[in-house]
Amino acid sequence: MRTPRKLAAHYRAIVSSIGFYPAIIITLLLCLAMLLASIEYHELVMALKSQWPMLFVADLDTAKTVLNILAGGLISLTVFSFSMVMVVLNNASSTLSPRVLPGLITMKSHQYVLGVYLGSIVFTLVTLMNIHAENGDTQPPSLGTFIALMLGLYALALFVFFIHSISRSIQVDNVLNTLFSQTQQQLQAIAQAQQPDIAKKRPDYTQWYHIKSPQAGYFKGVHTQQLSKILAQHDLELVVEIEPGFFCVEGFPYLAVNKDISDDSELCEQICKCSVFYIEEYIGDHYSYGIRQIAEIAIKALSPGINDPGTAVKAVDMLSILIITRLRIADHNYTLAHSEEEAAPRLWFYEPSIATLLEDNFDPIRHYGREDTTILVNLLEALKNILFVCDGNKAYVDALYRYVQATVFDAEHNITNPYERKRINEMLERVNEVAKRRGDDVHLALSPQQQS
Repeated sequence: MRTPRKLAAHYRAIVSSIGFYPAIIITLLLCLAMLLASIEYHELVMALKSQWPMLFVADLDTAKTVLNILAGGLISLTVFSFSMVMVVLNNASSTLSPRVLPGLITMKSHQYVLGVYLGSIVFTLVTLMNIHAENGDTQPPSLGTFIALMLGLYALALFVFFIHSISRSIQVDNVLNTLFSQTQQQLQAIAQAQQPDIAKKRPDYTQWYHIKSPQAGYFKGVHTQQLSKILAQHDLELVVEIEPGFFCVEGFPYLAVNKDISDDSELCEQICKCSVFYIEEYIGDHYSYGIRQIAEIAIKALSPGINDPGTAVKAVDMLSILIITRLRIADHNYTLAHSEEEAAPRLWFYEPSIATLLEDNFDPIRHYGREDTTILVNLLEALKNILFVCDGNKAYVDALYRYVQATVFDAEHNITNPYERKRINEMLERVNEVAKRRGDDVHLALSPQQQS
């Protein structure tokens, strides 16, 4: 069954909401409270209470006191925890990057803790209401009180975990390591799934027919299985001509299909509904979002308000490793879903080129760090490492050398200290050694400084 685009967008909004898991846990504990209320005074439960009297409250006033204390304490704990979440999100936005917020909000552990807090409050309040007369006597809900007490103790244990987790989640090293590992996994998964022989068979779609974007927004990808099924049913081949994150305006030609289907408006609509447009950036959608978030943390670290070049250096090192992994991926990706022949994909995708990744992620770092010798040296070292492992792809090599020359230009015009210029020249000598080993006719160096 095909998922409509709006339904998919609503699903993404619900799942990424901070209240998704809490809502599920609240519902489960509410159902548990209602179930216990219905069996609280059953003969088997009353027999259990008589056999284990030390576990169950027999006095009505004691039960009310315990439940009132639990409800009030859990409400205070929840308010404090929610306040901490807001502080963390505000701190992450101001010191790291606003783009990391969706990842922090959707952390399952934090949602689980908040869900247990709220669910325990609901359970305690429902149990407190379950006090009524039985055979002329008012009986305390002993079983519900016991479960509420256990939930309260569990909430206290979760609070200790929550404090530890929330304090670590905003540490820049932990954020960078998490982004790096998730992005690296995405890249490695694509590299392992790709078959070079198939990737080289990308069709020439310059004369194919175009399908225009049905809406304006940031293109995030397509529902691969659904779109491949539609293509197989109508014997079509399709190329997605834009990379994830590209901003489309309505009517922009973003898909190329090998047959003219302009007269079949229903088929065009079905294909367009498989496209995904939304604003948030989740690493699980594409590796380029993880690379961008790491780069933006580096840019933020170079701002005068933060002034943390060490974080920027670490981010650049991570970016170089990710770019090296990206070198193993062909510029055009594909899927074999619903393909009759294993070597004949029906659906092809654009992958961000090396030049695009350098321009989008390294350029801002170079711009804001062009007066910092440490950053310039680190950028040159990162590019040297990428060149060292780069294969014979001329487009990749040309893009890397263009960026090296841009970095040299910035160093030439912004670094005047002789010692710092010497450091940069020493790194450029290493770049020249790599170029010589590759057989490239390249010699880079800062010009001799004029003596005043």
